Order: sequence, then structure tokens, then C-alpha cells
Amino acid sequence: MASQAFFLQRCPMNTMPHAMSTATRPAGRRPAVVLMLALALSLTACGQRKSIVFPPTSQTRPVPATPATPVSPGVPLQQQAAEAWKKGDMPAAERAYGLLANTPGLPEEQQREAWRYHAAAAAANRHPHVALDSLQRWRALQPGADGTAEWQDTWYAAIGQLPREDAIRRAGAVYGDTSRPWALRAQAGLLLATRQWEHDAPAASLKTLSDLYAQATPTWRAALENRLYDEMARTDPATMQKLRAAVTPENEGNYPYNVILLEQARRLVAAPGGGGSAADVLARLQRSAKFEDPQLLGSLLSSGGDTAPARCVALALPMSGPFGAIGWKVARGASSAQWELARSGQDTEVRVLNTESADWLSQLEALPATCAVVGGPLRTTSFTQVRDRGITQKRAFFAFVPQLDEGEEGRIAWRFFTSPEDQVTALLRFTGDDLGITSYAALYPDEAYGRRMAQLFADKVAQHGGSVQRSTSYPPSRPEEWNAVAASFVGARKVNDYPVPSATFRAVFLPDGWKHMEALVPNLFYHGEDRQVLLGTALWEQGLAGQKKVDVHNFGLAVFPGAWNPTTPTSAGMALADALRQAGLEEPDAWVGLGYDFVRLASRLGVQDGWTPASVNAALTRGQAMSWSIAPMHWSTDGRASQDLFLFTPTETGFEPVAPGTFKERYERVRERHDQRARAAAAPRQ
Repeated sequence: MASQAFFLQRCPMNTMPHAMSTATRPAGRRPAVVLMLALALSLTACGQRKSIVFPPTSQTRPVPATPATPVSPGVPLQQQAAEAWKKGDMPAAERAYGLLANTPGLPEEQQREAWRYHAAAAAANRHPHVALDSLQRWRALQPGADGTAEWQDTWYAAIGQLPREDAIRRAGAVYGDTSRPWALRAQAGLLLATRQWEHDAPAASLKTLSDLYAQATPTWRAALENRLYDEMARTDPATMQKLRAAVTPENEGNYPYNVILLEQARRLVAAPGGGGSAADVLARLQRSAKFEDPQLLGSLLSSGGDTAPARCVALALPMSGPFGAIGWKVARGASSAQWELARSGQDTEVRVLNTESADWLSQLEALPATCAVVGGPLRTTSFTQVRDRGITQKRAFFAFVPQLDEGEEGRIAWRFFTSPEDQVTALLRFTGDDLGITSYAALYPDEAYGRRMAQLFADKVAQHGGSVQRSTSYPPSRPEEWNAVAASFVGARKVNDYPVPSATFRAVFLPDGWKHMEALVPNLFYHGEDRQVLLGTALWEQGLAGQKKVDVHNFGLAVFPGAWNPTTPTSAGMALADALRQAGLEEPDAWVGLGYDFVRLASRLGVQDGWTPASVNAALTRGQAMSWSIAPMHWSTDGRASQDLFLFTPTETGFEPVAPGTFKERYERVRERHDQRARAAAAPRQ
């Protein structure tokens, strides 16, 4: 495997309900060889999550209730249903799952799964009313089920089979229900619009599309542009002419009119002698159109209207060796992003190169020009090899490293990873803005990393208007000396035999791993220093992750930054976790989120062959406003990255997000108790 490059190939578009016909719109280029990432990636798009395309019909009617006799007498219903589903015998599956779902006393979990499969089978059998009824029963047993891709795909398929007026009524009801998940409402809105224009109501259709776009986030706006472009490709000439008649010089730059105009240009290019007229239309779009996805217009411009190539994103990751497990996690997230993009109509090819391969640099150089963006490498030494070989001049690298050399960021390459500066900035914003602290200290291991972090902390504190009153190192390999170091650090002293430290700083920076913290921090408490806010780094997250029992007795005022919030994930994080759960995979972490967000961002940038650092920086300025699964990243106009990290505090079972108000109350309470003890110790004894 070490010498292989991997392709993450999404499912063909015709496996999805909203798929476009390859006969009406050119498909993106496919690699000649597809090597599926079998261990972690083979599941997501093409394995367990199957959707079905149904041609439109106006002859669908409710079907009779499921017969009350088993498919095969003597065979357990659950087994019958599973076997029928596995064989693809949808009529038998629908009958068996219908009987199973209505079995008295069936455990709720099994009943929920039965309705789930019954809905999909009914849709496959063109029984839309049955499918929709089963979806509602599934949702009743599992609130929030309509937020899953599987529920939405089945719903979309079933609605598409209904008579036009019924489809308009049902889709309109879901679209107008603001309590429903946005992804479902977006699908309903688009379906409603297409049925409206089919129903000879183009004005109503265009209003629906405009309203839908106005409510959408930037990420969803890009998806809506692509989805409408797909739908337009299937529109008959007469309907297209009616929609085109609504485009005016005043509205042609805005959605949905810009997409209608883009489809007109595509048709002109395909028509004999239409190239000149197409060029005029494209020139108008270049001047006035506002696309959330810039590559939608760019693909037609660059291809002259011919086959639009799939967007290509490359990843340079260790897929074997000591860091192989991390590489596979990043690739798993990339695969999930690829599937999500495919569902929104964006054809994305993801190529993964194994940096443990002896010829991986040659493989990078041999990538097609369409692979203009590369994520990785994961290690600084690997990135140095890329830079020294001159490959950064040919492709835009977003390195998964914490720092780039001075002057490189935004010019030679871009950073797509948490930096030490991000960590310190997150801590100082919290202590300064929420706790009002300006006096600090640093207690760090006497090694290169510790010294570097302590100096960075001092520099950042000064920039924030504070001061580091004390900076002390300890020998990391000699814990027997730590108590003495702690005594000196806090100014240990006894007042009437009671330990009352003389330190005046209020927060201590501790840039070391969690294992050392468990041994070091008790020494501070031994000398009476229990009032400090303890500031950790992302190393703490690594040590606490997966812990089932943590002694946090001395860490009530501890806080540390992290890029992944497993407790209260973002909307994108929840979408990623849901996709992995449906595929039968473990919950995501920061590495999975990294790959997921990178591919989604890269697809938004529209970076093509011939890019310049300035054009990439401009694309980042436009494209960074998306929903992130990891802590959101930002880029300045000159391409320098920063990340708004989450803050956590240790708990007995790992860690949880910091609640600033609660933390401040605890901080003030601890300091007040400490001061009371100090006053009591100093009081004259009777």
C-alpha cells in the first residue's frame, strides 16, 4: 500500500433522488483507476446509504394496507425482512417490514428500524403515500429523524412520485414549517419550485427560489446554486423559455436568475453556431452575477461549455507507519465531505497520497493540473521536502502543521491547523475578557517546547496589556524536584504554621502534558496555592480524551483550548457525526473533522491551475464563512490563519466546555475562601 495513491470516488449521481441524468448534463471526468479506501472509507457513499431515482409520474395512488400474512410462514419476520432487503426484493421487503412494524409488543428500537426500512422499500416500489406514512411513524419514534440524510432522501423520492398538486401541497407545507430541519426545508423548497414551474407557474417558482436563497447560509447557497443548475439541465425547452423570459438586466446577477442565464449559456454552447451568443451571456454573468460558488461559472468558462471536469482535491497524508491511524481519520472525514458535496450536486474527486511512500513527491508532481489544492502534509519535515522541491510553486498547499516558517504563510503555503498562538490567544481572551485577569505566571518544562511556549505566552500577554510576573522552569524528567520548584514558584511561606503563599499573579500557564499535570499541580496546593486559574494547552485534550476516571480535585479552576467539541458539536459537526453513525463508524474527532472541513473549504475556493497567492487569499476571504465542524478558522487578507478555539475544563470523565459565568463565580468564590483562610492564619492567637 505504501506506493499507492488513493482516489475517494463518490457514488454516481444517479444513486440519489435529486440526481441529474448523465444524458442531459456532462459528467465530470473519472480517474482510470479507483482504489477504494476499504478500511475506513468504503462505507460512506456507496455502501450502506443507498438512494433510488424514480422518474416522475402522475398516476400514483395509495395502495392497500400491508397483507396480514407473512411472506414465508415459519420464518421469523425479522429474518424474512432482512433477507428480502439484502436481495433487493423490495416488494417482499415492504410486506415483511410492514408486518414487523405492526407486531404487538415489538421493542421500540426494532419498531423504529422496521418503519425506517419499510419507508425506503415503499418508495422503491412507487408507493409514495405508504412511504410518507412510514416516515412519519419513524419520526414519531425517533424525534429528529427528519434531520438525517436517509430520511430526507426517502422523503424527496416519495414526494417526487406524487401527483403534481399533491406534491406542491406537501412540499409547501414542509418548506413553510420553520421547526423542521433546514436541510429538509431546502430540499422541499427546491422541489416545490420545480413542481411550480412544471405546473406553468414560473413566477411562483422564482419567488420560492428567491425566498429559499435569502434564508440560506453561504454553504447552502452554494449547494442551492448547484442543485438548481442540475434541475435546469433537465428542463424542457418550452419551460426553459418561460423561465428565461423572467430574466432582466436588473435581476440577472442574482439567484435564481443568474443560474437560469448560466443554463442558457450552456445550451447555447452545445447548439451549432451558438458559441458567440454563449460568450456574450457568459461575459454578462462575469460582470454582474453573484455566485456563492465561484466555480459554477468558472467551470463553464474554462471548459468552453464542454465536459466540466470534476473538482479535484488532493491530500498528502501518512496512510501507513506510526502516523497511519491519523491519516486514515483525516481521509475518513474527507470521504464524508465528498459524499455531502455529491448530495448537493458537486462532483468532487479526492486523491489521497501516502507520504510514507518512497515516491510520494513524484506522485504529487504527477497529479493533473485540476488538482490545484493540496491538504497536508501532516508533518513539518514532509512539508519542507515539498517546499524544497519547488512543488509549492505549482499547487496551493494547506499544510496540516501548527506553524510555517516566517514569511511563508499566505505566500508560499497556507496553514490549516491549530497553532500555538491560537491556543494562547483563546486562553488570554477568556482570562482577560471574562475574568478580568492581567497578572500571570508561567511554569514550564525545561525543554525546547516548554521554553518556546513560555516565551510566546509572555509576548502575547504583553500584547493583551498584561504582565508575566514570574516564569519558572522545572526538570521534566526529575519529578522528585518538582515540590521544591513549586515552593519557590508560589513564594511558599508559613503564617502561624499555615501555608500562605506570597504570589500575586492570578493565572498560571502550564504548557505540558496531562500526565505531568497530575503530578505537578498537587505541589502547588501543598504550598497553599489553590486560587490560581490553571491554563493548559491542547496537550491536555490528548491526555484526557477517552479517560473514564479522572481525579480533578485540584483542577476546579483549570481551562485549556481544543479544536473539537464532542459535547456540544456545531451543526456541521453534528452532520458529520450523523453521517458516520449511519455508516456504522465510530464518532468523529478533531482529525476526522479536519479532513471533513478541509475538503468542504477547498471545494468552495474554486482555485484552478494558474492560481497566484493573491488569488488564493482573495478566495479565502470569500469562502471561509462556512459552517465548521472543528473550531472555526479565519484567514486575513494576506492569508494568515487564526482559529477560534473552544475552551474546556477537566471533569471526572474527561472534559466539558467551559461555562464562563459559572467558572467566574467559582473563581471568585475560591479566591474569597483563600483570603479568609489567610486572614484567619494571620489573626492573633488567643
